[in-house]
Amino acid sequence: MQKNHQKIENILILRTSSLGDICHMLPFINTLIKEYPKANKYWVIGKEEADFLQNIEGINFVIFDKKSTIKSYFQIKKQLRNINFDIMFLLQVSIRANLISLFVKSKIKLGYDKARSSDFHSLFSNMKIEGTKHSHVVDVFLSFLKVLGLEKKDFLYSWKINQVISNENLFAKFPELKGNYFVLSPCSRSENRNWLVDRYAHIADYISDKYDLKCVISSSKSDYERNFVKKIINQMTSSPLNLSGQTNLHELLSVIKNSEFLISPDSGPIHIATCANTPVIGLYGVTNTTRAGPYNSIDLCVDKYNSALKKYTGKKPEEANWRYKNNHKDVMSLIGVDEVREKVDKLFLKGA
Repeated sequence: MQKNHQKIENILILRTSSLGDICHMLPFINTLIKEYPKANKYWVIGKEEADFLQNIEGINFVIFDKKSTIKSYFQIKKQLRNINFDIMFLLQVSIRANLISLFVKSKIKLGYDKARSSDFHSLFSNMKIEGTKHSHVVDVFLSFLKVLGLEKKDFLYSWKINQVISNENLFAKFPELKGNYFVLSPCSRSENRNWLVDRYAHIADYISDKYDLKCVISSSKSDYERNFVKKIINQMTSSPLNLSGQTNLHELLSVIKNSEFLISPDSGPIHIATCANTPVIGLYGVTNTTRAGPYNSIDLCVDKYNSALKKYTGKKPEEANWRYKNNHKDVMSLIGVDEVREKVDKLFLKGA
């Protein structure tokens, strides 16, 4: 298909979650807005994810509420039934996305290549993207646009989103944030992606002592995460600011945006940091940075994915499926404190 803006009137984007992948999608979304300003663009997106992004000019959100699944299916069907789409981008591999795609009337239903498909995904598309090995999620999303004749030179690598919580309101709620600080977000939604408690404590003290930065610790409201944070604090010699369970996503964005940098395992906050243009020291083992690292901070990550593959599965990187996660319980213990210290020092040398 040649690049022809006159022939594209209605576009549907289907990706309801997760927060990290919603952030990864922003270059795709912003490129589409730039190249097709007059087309009607609809995005089937999760309720919480839409709330995080707020309004995006040029995009019509079609909300899927995971807390009201059956009702959401009927609402989406009603909203889309009278629209004939020129193209649907089926960017999610899941049974839910498959079902929603059945409500869409579209000439082209573009899905993933065979290697990235599961859950019968390939049956719900009539065109596939070209297969590539071990690409970053951001680049895979952007590759969907090639069907419209767009090339890399056309892509807009922009993650900018609205900052709902102003600095004034943030500092009014958390006055301790007015100084210089870094954010430690030690927990992922998958517990086996978390680093070790004593190593988190060691690196937090190292940064506080050497660089005179306050440690701000963030987590969700879950009992597990709050207890995990308490264990870290109990082993620290410095005194962090513990914001665990005290911030919503909008506040977290502002906290991260005003920080010097973020340290975290593979998690939503890592990708929020990319949106906030904040450097990230990512700790990876279960997943790899090649596929899902912080796009603009890959060089600051400690990545043990390939080492863990060899140690615990005997596989070479090229033998692992694109979506493969190494969930062995000892994967994250392969990351040493010295390696993380080196990344911290590298970050400060870059900023010197």
